[in-house]
Amino acid sequence: MKNIAVRNSKGISVLFLVIAMLLMVAIGYVFSYLISGKQKSDIFPIQSTQAYFIAQSGVEFAVKYACTRTPPWTTPALLNGLDSMTRSFGAGRFVLDYDSVNNRLICVGEVPTGTERRRIVVSNFTSSLMSISYFASASTPIDGGFNTANPTAVTPPAGMQAGDLVLMIGLSRDNTATLAISNAGGQSWTSEAQQNGNTCRLRLFWCRFNGTWTANPSVSFGNTNPHIVVMHVFRPSNTSSVWEVDVAQVSNTFPAPPAPNHTVTIPGITTITDGALVFATWASRDNNTWGNLTAGWTTPGSAQYRNSSGNDQSQTHAYRVMTIAGATGNVSKDETGSGGGRYEPGVYLIIAFRARVI
Repeated sequence: MKNIAVRNSKGISVLFLVIAMLLMVAIGYVFSYLISGKQKSDIFPIQSTQAYFIAQSGVEFAVKYACTRTPPWTTPALLNGLDSMTRSFGAGRFVLDYDSVNNRLICVGEVPTGTERRRIVVSNFTSSLMSISYFASASTPIDGGFNTANPTAVTPPAGMQAGDLVLMIGLSRDNTATLAISNAGGQSWTSEAQQNGNTCRLRLFWCRFNGTWTANPSVSFGNTNPHIVVMHVFRPSNTSSVWEVDVAQVSNTFPAPPAPNHTVTIPGITTITDGALVFATWASRDNNTWGNLTAGWTTPGSAQYRNSSGNDQSQTHAYRVMTIAGATGNVSKDETGSGGGRYEPGVYLIIAFRARVI
């Protein structure tokens, strides 16, 4: 039998070409299917990430919400108010649940709304909360009393707790006095810069109360002119916290306030930390009274503290807890004339503190 040679290969080439094209079409289809599937699946990690950050925002919301209640929600009984609290946020929402038995906050972030994606659990939730409240005051002398003792001691308020912030404000009617802690009473005091005016010298001292007074704390002046020492106590919701300066003290002198209202204004500061305590003091070289405090601020203790010793003096105070960090705005009080109708110059200071959980 003879072998027959194929002399025309055009038909086979066309066949191979058709097969190659079909393979390319098939591969293209598979790739297009995989790419579209990948694009559809990408939405899930995106939504998961969104849900995680929404859950984080929910935790921050719960902390601020609890601390701004009146009174602050810092106990398990009060924190039950967070149960089932829901807020829309971003592309979804968060849902809060407080487990009072285990003191846990559970926050679920959902994207889209109604679909659980990510959950954050905060153990020992009450330790995350911080609020600051005024506790009590004491002074030597009492408002309108008489005092020239050097040093001048103050009997602290009863019922203080370890962790309380103690502020002592000394005032001397003198032009050369240097004010200093003479008896620490077992505490570690920080002395802020002294502000000097004409026969009016003011200084702030502060400490974190360690739980035990070994003696009544006192301030020395180096003279027996009229003196006033005032103590104000503030309490953090978490007594294991430490106290720090949030905004450094700013102080200055002021002239005799002009008519008609005789207003003395302290320029505001800008706090750094949410929940910071802002404290302000005015002092004059006469036994002036003070009033008409700027809205949003509170006077701790007495409306003023006057030394009616003949060569008189006065100091008054105000505080504000800044729930959200930011500008405090200016704070003012009106000075009322003393017995002789005098509106006196003086000095002021303003400072902010923060409590930090350790």
